[in-house]
Amino acid sequence: MPELATVQSQFDRFDLVSRIGAREDRELCVMSFVAMLAGERHTDRPATACPVIAAYVIKINDAIDCDTRQELKPLAVRIMGTNDGRQRERAWVLARECVNDVFARQMEDGGASGDIVSRLPRLPMRIDNSFEYKELSRTLQDIGRKYHVPRNCLYDLRYLLRALENRRDELVASAEAVMMIDCARLKHSPVAENPYWTKAIDMFSRLCDVGDGERAPVPVIEERLMAEANRDRMAATYAPMLLWLLPKLRKSV
Repeated sequence: MPELATVQSQFDRFDLVSRIGAREDRELCVMSFVAMLAGERHTDRPATACPVIAAYVIKINDAIDCDTRQELKPLAVRIMGTNDGRQRERAWVLARECVNDVFARQMEDGGASGDIVSRLPRLPMRIDNSFEYKELSRTLQDIGRKYHVPRNCLYDLRYLLRALENRRDELVASAEAVMMIDCARLKHSPVAENPYWTKAIDMFSRLCDVGDGERAPVPVIEERLMAEANRDRMAATYAPMLLWLLPKLRKSV
């Protein structure tokens, strides 16, 4: 159990930051943290992760506050192994939530009644490649302007539906993340009390749920964490000695 305790301790010593970070500084974004846990090179696009998840997570990681970001560490383990060819399914989940839930919330924020919101056109639960995306986009744009949905959110929605129609799944994920961020910032409330931030973070798990029962879990590369722990111990042991010795060596030259 001492080794497991060391691994957990080292896991906790990494801070999640709003950029790719650097392993030697023990600062990583969620996706570069995934890469390290999977034993890959330093990157924010690890091969183990679904590209749609990566596109979504990178933008949310960079936008949320520092304290909330630290709570995403356990989700890094779930992201490992998601590069399973289900990009389209995950893009559809994101688009469906954006149209059916996030846009509806924006309408309510703009003063639309429950009856109007309930009659909004929506994306179907399952992927439908014959769906009339352009018609849906035009309808939602017209309704949104009538109820004062912010212009940038309407633009995000239009871009997302265009990307969905063209099967640009990573662009769908980026557009969904941008819309969530725009909506959250317009709400002007702390992360814990902001339904858009709550939704944005909840989508991490929703995306990982796709195909979860059909793929084998990817083990965390404990050797990587143990090596970091050993390096820290070496530095703590020898750094004071070197600081004392170097001035003496300079004098003797």
